[in-house]
Amino acid sequence: MNIFLNLFSAALYVMLFQNLIFNGGYGLSEAVRMSAKPRQLLPMAVFITVFSTLTSAICVLVDFIPFIKNLNEVVHALIYVGILLLIYIIIMIAVNIYGKVQPATKRRIGIAAFNTLVLAMPLINYRSAFTVVESIGAGLGAGLAYIIAVLLINNGLKKLDSNTKIPKCFKGTPAIFIYTGILSLAFTGISGTSVFI
Repeated sequence: MNIFLNLFSAALYVMLFQNLIFNGGYGLSEAVRMSAKPRQLLPMAVFITVFSTLTSAICVLVDFIPFIKNLNEVVHALIYVGILLLIYIIIMIAVNIYGKVQPATKRRIGIAAFNTLVLAMPLINYRSAFTVVESIGAGLGAGLAYIIAVLLINNGLKKLDSNTKIPKCFKGTPAIFIYTGILSLAFTGISGTSVFI
């Protein structure tokens, strides 16, 4: 039961209080792009969740090796990228063996694998000294945070498009940047961290 509580609390923490998309800007550009076509949200969120969870858990396990544990953070980052690349290659081999996957889905797998949100997860786990269970929870929370971000941005897009009071020069991309900036400030306020570090 304690393992489940650790997993759930880490997922909840990353999903709501440390929403990495709004607090850190990780994966924000892909979240904005995805919000314009939310029909693709579920597969993309699943791919991001799978990659962030697998990468997080494997990287925490690799950090138990004494030689790797004593290396500096730059080398850790390179090792984490190598692990992510290996997971991507294994998944793509499995997808190609299965053979009935659309080319668009294969592209989405690549975009999800090398999303900055996924790349940031092992480093965040390393800095937070998460256990394996907490890193799995953080990976799941990152995927759920991505869904929340896309849905919030999509809702904002609909409201901004229907708002006739926005000046023409602020329509489209500038309005979305302002909207996501306000959302980021709100999530930073919820997390209790200072904007000025």
